[in-house]
Amino acid sequence: MRCRLNIFMGLKRLLPSSKIIKNSRQKFVVSAKVGIQVPGAREKVQNLDSGVRRNDLRKNSVSVFSVQDKLSATFLFLLVFCLTLARAEFGVAQGLEKVRIGMPSLSLSFIAPQVAYARGFFREEGIDAEIIRIATNVGLVAVTTKEIGYTTAVGAGLRGAVKGLPLKVVTYFNGRPLHVLVARPELKSLADLRRKIIGFAGYGDSTEFMLRAILRQAGMELEKDVQAFQVSGSGQRLQALLSGKMDAAIVPPPFNFEAESKGFIRLMAAADVFETSVSGLALHVDTLKDKPAQVKKMLRALLKAQNFIKNNKAESVRVIADWLKLEPKISQASYDIYVKGMSLNGIVPERVLESDIERARKDQQVKEAVPVSKIVDFSMLREALNELGMR
Repeated sequence: MRCRLNIFMGLKRLLPSSKIIKNSRQKFVVSAKVGIQVPGAREKVQNLDSGVRRNDLRKNSVSVFSVQDKLSATFLFLLVFCLTLARAEFGVAQGLEKVRIGMPSLSLSFIAPQVAYARGFFREEGIDAEIIRIATNVGLVAVTTKEIGYTTAVGAGLRGAVKGLPLKVVTYFNGRPLHVLVARPELKSLADLRRKIIGFAGYGDSTEFMLRAILRQAGMELEKDVQAFQVSGSGQRLQALLSGKMDAAIVPPPFNFEAESKGFIRLMAAADVFETSVSGLALHVDTLKDKPAQVKKMLRALLKAQNFIKNNKAESVRVIADWLKLEPKISQASYDIYVKGMSLNGIVPERVLESDIERARKDQQVKEAVPVSKIVDFSMLREALNELGMR
């Protein structure tokens, strides 16, 4: 805690109107009240420990340092008070475990960590969470090198683990992706996208695979039939679409609602053709092994956040509006679509995981079969669910 003690700097100005006059021969104390000069050599000094100097030759003596004494006492009181508060605050901070969480963009897909932060669920679990906005691929590297502890980009984390990175997924926020492909008003169908510019977050990001799955519905392939435009942030991707730099883009709520409110049309929802989740929590395998207590605290906080979102619409809508800077109407629509697809217990069915891993294996040309147990571990999540009385 910072405590400004400007009163200490003003002591000289607040002294009574007495001053010390010096010359080469003697020192006099001049009282502005009585106008009498008293030779300093004849002055008796009493109560030295208290710092009070008295003129005993006259009855109406002046206490030169009385105001200074009071201000000094005030200063000491404020100093002790500030140090006590700072120590208490430092003690609380010392009891929290610092954790860095990577998040690829500000979007509804990742609202759970933000709610956990805003509502104090991380701190309840003894976690001092720092949420860092970081591009998906950079975030994976940061987790792999242990620069950060976790990433919410579990779709990319899963594919990285399939390819051999030391990563594991420990929970999911949604059962299906929330993303939607939106396009300019004159583009009425998927077929109209041929040779057009389409935006997505980047190669290796979940939006790449969503877009590929959507294009296949019209017999098209990314790069061969349409032009790829990489823009990592969902908000920036929306702005590029609105400014005419691209013809269509795949974006999550609330950005699809913003586009549609400005006349853009929804061509297809990723959930219609892509059964997987792109948001949750992934970590380094060493973190799961070496810091199981921390992992469980993180999962407990996120489960509390998901439960809060489910049961507190008004407050959740406010958090969404404040965090994403949205109008109330769009915030409410975003909330509704999130709750509809959320995974309250963080678990995704085995068949969905198998399908997702197999697709990632084929896309990345990994020859060996990859078991689910190598990529996903819900054991700590199940313990957290039991402790919280959730199923």
